[in-house]
Amino acid sequence: MENDPEILALVGDIDEGSRRERIRLIHWLLEQGFTVEDIQQASAMPYLLPAQRALGSNDDYISAARFAEMAGIPLDIVHRLQDAVGLPRGEEEEATVLWADAQAIGGAKFFLDIGVSVEDTIIAMRTIADAVGRAAWIVREAASWSLTRQRKGEVELAESISELAQRSAPLLGPMLENLLMLKLRYSFATDAVSAADRLAGKTPGAQRIAVAFADVAGFTRLGQSHPPDALARLAGRLVRLSLQIASPPVRMVKSVGDAVMLVSPDPVLLMAAALDLTDAAGSMTDMPLLRIGVAVGDAVPRGSDWFGHPVNLASRVTSAARPGTILVTASARHNARDTTKFHFTAAGTRKFKGIAEAVEVFWLQRVAGLGEGS
Repeated sequence: MENDPEILALVGDIDEGSRRERIRLIHWLLEQGFTVEDIQQASAMPYLLPAQRALGSNDDYISAARFAEMAGIPLDIVHRLQDAVGLPRGEEEEATVLWADAQAIGGAKFFLDIGVSVEDTIIAMRTIADAVGRAAWIVREAASWSLTRQRKGEVELAESISELAQRSAPLLGPMLENLLMLKLRYSFATDAVSAADRLAGKTPGAQRIAVAFADVAGFTRLGQSHPPDALARLAGRLVRLSLQIASPPVRMVKSVGDAVMLVSPDPVLLMAAALDLTDAAGSMTDMPLLRIGVAVGDAVPRGSDWFGHPVNLASRVTSAARPGTILVTASARHNARDTTKFHFTAAGTRKFKGIAEAVEVFWLQRVAGLGEGS
């Protein structure tokens, strides 16, 4: 059997020790019902085939045209959805779309049915696919690293990965659903508070609060050259650094992707913490420069989070800051008018997305001679 030409063709050009393991794996896969074509398409990692089967890969395929008809989605939009989630396009009438994949993009019908525009639906599906893809990559790499360290043979490795996939598949769906519901709850809370701000001028229960967001400059560009786990570690360093620097009444509220949110009832202490955070990150060799935006206004506390105009404004201001700098609103500057610790430089008036009025902003710097924590 080891000299079977068809088996040897599947093995490829690998060393003698690996060759024996690969031949054993190929025989085992064939016994499990996989075809020669399946193994060929798996290229250098045929031991993943059982796991892929457990996660929904099977022989059920459908054409894009047929799926568009069944789902009630125009074919041109189906093609755009395939592009958005990273699925290759085939011939319209050929059954080249895996049924499980078709069902995944079919979820876009929900957005279209509730009146979301086609463009926003495409953006939503791309955003969801990108986020889930990063999570899937990290989970897969962590699991693969753990299993490959056990130095198992390829058959045993295939069995272990398949077992892990079968155990995790029923749990991943509910976990992702719960996380999505969590995010929806908080996004609706933000919308409700912002609407109340606009209608009544001030929301019952609102408190005066200073809000700052700090994010990693160039994080999107880093994502093109660094694997997701490296980006996750980078975001983790920012969280740890923020927790070290935030001292009551300054508090780190949450992390959002590559950003952290800090609040304080005392704007001066929050701006001092922002300067300390910028300096600390700038002194680290493994930490890119930060961008920080600060705003002051009335917001509503909900649980451990805050919602309202200054939260949205601080986030927008952060996106306008340059790497290694802090940009603050006029209201933040006004609240620090009695301190001699800071120097403010006018940065003009800006229009920010989602903010009705133009906003006057200033660059924040520490007065020369005052060190960190001053």
